[in-house]
Amino acid sequence: MRAARVHRFGEPLVVEEAPEPIPGPGEVLVEVAYAGVNPLDLWVTRGTVAGGSQPLPFVPGAEAVGRVEGRWVVVRGAGVGVTRQGLYAERAAAPAEAVVDLPAGVDPVQAAAAPIAGGTAWALAHRVAEITPEDRALVLGAAGGVGSLLLQVLRNAGVRAWGQTGDPAKAAFVEEQGAERALVVGAEDLAGAVAELRPTVVFDPLGDGYTAAALEALGPYGRLALFGVSAGATEELDLRALYRKAIRVLTYSGTIEPVERLREATQAVLAEIAAGRLRVPVDEVLPLERAAEAHRRLEERRVRGKLVLEVTAA
Repeated sequence: MRAARVHRFGEPLVVEEAPEPIPGPGEVLVEVAYAGVNPLDLWVTRGTVAGGSQPLPFVPGAEAVGRVEGRWVVVRGAGVGVTRQGLYAERAAAPAEAVVDLPAGVDPVQAAAAPIAGGTAWALAHRVAEITPEDRALVLGAAGGVGSLLLQVLRNAGVRAWGQTGDPAKAAFVEEQGAERALVVGAEDLAGAVAELRPTVVFDPLGDGYTAAALEALGPYGRLALFGVSAGATEELDLRALYRKAIRVLTYSGTIEPVERLREATQAVLAEIAAGRLRVPVDEVLPLERAAEAHRRLEERRVRGKLVLEVTAA
């Protein structure tokens, strides 16, 4: 079968013939149609996830849509594409607990792009930050996969939300996803730019520089929800900004979420898509042969929303 694999951490993906997977106890064989592309996949190929313990060559891909014995399913969780061989392949062996049925009427491309970004957005809003209609939210990195869906989740919950991006060309896109206002600012100007909103919660996937600015922007009893460090993994913080305003620092990592919670989030997002309340902004659907290009585009931040790989014809 064809698969996109990394042979050495840090090197580009190679699409090549790979051994057929053999499902073990409690596993099913998935005929993969579409696989979502995520920063997590890129980090896995760099060896920065799970301590680089994955067996090489390794197939990334932590979310996909395909068929199991003829029925359409969505796959996410239980280590697929993270600690066990993933879904950038024509066929994959996946634990049955990582598989949920695709709701009738949901576009497979939408479903392939939804579990990680959509599930993260849903968990951040409803379980981590516990948002209410009284909240005023600032979403950093709002043009990304999670950010664009988080804006939609917040809008559907009746929350005022502004979205930050560093790219003026993405401002209109951010507002299309539900932001009341798009802010084209860097970390140094963030606190001043958001003063009018007076956010009660900031969702931060960026880290370096932005986290300190988010703490400055938050008012008393605000919440900072940190779920990534794409701008940098280190930060110097004025701890007085934390305790003097009684800021609550909340965090989320899908890589350690129990599979039951991932299933719950995936099913919630698929239900929202089926009902027409949520739509994943898919930038482009690329053939599996262009998997390395998809990773380069992620790294260079040349993506609005999500990229999807077409693995086999649906």
